[in-house]
Amino acid sequence: MADAVHTRTRADAASSSKGGVIGVEAAMLSISSCANRAATSLGATTSARSSGATSSSTRQPGRHPPRRSLVVSKASTGGGDGGDDDDDVKRSNYKETSGAVKGLVSGLTAVVNAFGVGGGDVASSGSSGATRRERREARPPPSTPRNPTALAADIAREFTEAKYLWTGDINPEMYDLYCTFTDPTLSFAGLETFQRNLANLQPVLSRLVRDSDVELYSCELAGDGKGGGGGGAVRARWRMTGNLRVPWRPRIDLEGQTTFTFKDYGGDRGCLITAYQEEWGLSAGEAVMQLVTPFKW
Repeated sequence: MADAVHTRTRADAASSSKGGVIGVEAAMLSISSCANRAATSLGATTSARSSGATSSSTRQPGRHPPRRSLVVSKASTGGGDGGDDDDDVKRSNYKETSGAVKGLVSGLTAVVNAFGVGGGDVASSGSSGATRRERREARPPPSTPRNPTALAADIAREFTEAKYLWTGDINPEMYDLYCTFTDPTLSFAGLETFQRNLANLQPVLSRLVRDSDVELYSCELAGDGKGGGGGGAVRARWRMTGNLRVPWRPRIDLEGQTTFTFKDYGGDRGCLITAYQEEWGLSAGEAVMQLVTPFKW
């Protein structure tokens, strides 16, 4: 479910204009928003065609489908129950997603941005011509510098308390201005890009999602938490669920893994996330298909 606007090349700007909020809401709620705009005609047709079938179906009002078994194995360092090594689990990622699915999601996210309350692009503080280094140096330091352990703990709270995969409510202090955000359908860079898209998607989230939840299975430092150049990574495994208020009543149920790559800037800045890589236990196409699977709640 934070980024930075910087002095961009023409290609960077074009890519960011298509990007949505990172996380599953960007890939799926953008489509739901467009679908909801057509709910009067499409919803009436869907309801009419399915009214007879639902009366005799096995669907039971008020009950959710049984929980699927975990797609992602338990973390190898967490005292699991003998599952496969986490690195061996197959997950979908941006490189493997078809261009058709990427284009569909990017296009529909652009539609949400065009009609969103946020209007056009957020004014970029990079328009003054400042370099990335100058912008980083001018940025106020975090209220509390984080070491790797503290960063991992705060990331865990983003899942468990802020439920950011649905709300987009992150602490921007933890992110570098030029952090890149990638899930199986979208990839973009920049904290301000995230904030612009979040402003547009919040009304969509409020209108369309009910009974949403985020479960955090694990959140820990990858390896020893330190990599070359004073950096490392935090890896989190999670599940997000939610029902969508559209006439055919689909349900989102998705498990995934997010790797937060960080750099330790030291001093009063500490560790900042420089790359966000989200992978899913379903293919991007299967995740999108959940939007059109009727009567799941």
